[in-house]
Amino acid sequence: MSIQNTMKQEEKSSIHLYFIYLFVIITITLIILRIFLYFFEISEWIQDTKDLDFKILIEGMDNGLIDFYNPVAISDWPPYYLYFWYFIFYPIYIIPFNSIIGVYVWDILRLVLTILIIRESPKVFKNRKDLLIFYILSIIGYNIDAYYNNVNFLISFFLFYSFVFLEKDKKWISGILFTLSTFKITALLFLPVLLIARKIKWKDLLYYLVPFLIICVPYIIFPNYFLQMFSNWLHSDQGIQGILIFDSIMWKALQPSHLMFIGLLLIIFLENIKNEDRKNLYRLILVSIITLYYVYLTTIVFIIPIVLG
Repeated sequence: MSIQNTMKQEEKSSIHLYFIYLFVIITITLIILRIFLYFFEISEWIQDTKDLDFKILIEGMDNGLIDFYNPVAISDWPPYYLYFWYFIFYPIYIIPFNSIIGVYVWDILRLVLTILIIRESPKVFKNRKDLLIFYILSIIGYNIDAYYNNVNFLISFFLFYSFVFLEKDKKWISGILFTLSTFKITALLFLPVLLIARKIKWKDLLYYLVPFLIICVPYIIFPNYFLQMFSNWLHSDQGIQGILIFDSIMWKALQPSHLMFIGLLLIIFLENIKNEDRKNLYRLILVSIITLYYVYLTTIVFIIPIVLG
């Protein structure tokens, strides 16, 4: 191996360290902000929104599994995760003083799992430009996810290691990890990306759909439970309106906090393209679409309503 190639390899292997430092800084900064908010009243908007999603999760768990899809008082959005999220989040929920202690456990869990993804990604993906885009999208998504204390880091973790085990030809493990990620149904986008990237064949869907269908059996036994969840999916908050009729629903499905998960799908697709010119073209088009989509949706669904009060 030439000296130049060796230097490029070392640079690619070390760049993830800088992003890990950024994830640590973001986490510590937001923890300090939360502690500060315990003692001082600053911006009303920050007071109302910091850790809001974690508070919604806790209140949703208070309903219990049977009433999992009933509305919660703290949010206009009714719960819309698949029912097994209740069991995934339960260990955090039963922590004493979960809204005080559990939120810090959630912070640390987010940081640790994200560091695992970033640390392992250079071993899985080889193109430096693609890795850089993945890291940048991940930083944006992580920052928003950590501010609101949402769950998207967990989806990214399950899907990343689902892909890792797929590359090791351990398809059943890959399918189980994929199924765990589908507590938020948008994770299903993982499968068409794998098909388009030719990482799996149509027959390989068996390894993913069987675990998914098994975990969905309760919806067959209790169809009203499924109908209630489906109705919650279609809920459009009257306080969040966009230009198009489905903008507020799309805001729920693909928020900026999902960018780490979106970045993962993007790099899986791009890594499969061998022709460099074609890859550069697709990279430009897809990154532009992602950027424009999130700028548009964030502006008309989130920023403008806040500015207008």
